[in-house]
Amino acid sequence: MSRNVASGEPVRLKVTYKTPVALISEYTRSVGKGGVSIASRKVAPVGTRFIFELEAKGVPELVEVHGEVVAVAPQPGGMFLLQIRYQQSESREGLDALLRRIFEAQKYEKVRKHARIPLQVRATEDKASSVEYLLRDISFGGLGLEIEALEVPRWVKIQEPVFLELTLSLGVLALHGEIVWVMRPPKERTTLMNPGFGVSFGKLRPDTTARLQQILTFRGLPPPPWKATISFGMNAVSRMP
Repeated sequence: MSRNVASGEPVRLKVTYKTPVALISEYTRSVGKGGVSIASRKVAPVGTRFIFELEAKGVPELVEVHGEVVAVAPQPGGMFLLQIRYQQSESREGLDALLRRIFEAQKYEKVRKHARIPLQVRATEDKASSVEYLLRDISFGGLGLEIEALEVPRWVKIQEPVFLELTLSLGVLALHGEIVWVMRPPKERTTLMNPGFGVSFGKLRPDTTARLQQILTFRGLPPPPWKATISFGMNAVSRMP
């Protein structure tokens, strides 16, 4: 910690990532959950403010994430577990700089037509027995999802219709398309990585494209935790506009 926690000023912590994509991926994973737990050798009272300074190598601008301690739990060995709830930051300079780097790098991409933006959001089907999915990245052309299970569900197959809804501060973003690839990890790596699949979007309405643009620039995101609903097959078709 960069200061005495009793001084009343925010605690500043700096974290460095190798690439802009790695930073944005961790930013969306952590902020999308609404908070974080960190271990500390110093007790920080409830109400203590934190500022996490995130930087990517080669990018001078910092991304600041503000938070506040909402609970403190003593741990063995004289440690303390701090529960920190994130707060909305008005500063966008660092985020905008990182997003520009990602979009600029896409200009040299020969395989993908659209730049992929890491956006880690949990998604479930509208049923009690739903498998957990993790939206990993999104672009103007489609999205990639991870399946938090050892096996690929039988309904996850190439050409299967998919419909995904993400609630935003400016309304619901409804995306539809079909599965274009399915990844099953080798048996010897099933304990290390989850299966996944990719979705290619169909023709999106102008208002949907405008909302997607907001997502790709991290504007209009709702308060955390971020969640999405996903449908497959005829259930997906019945929900498509």
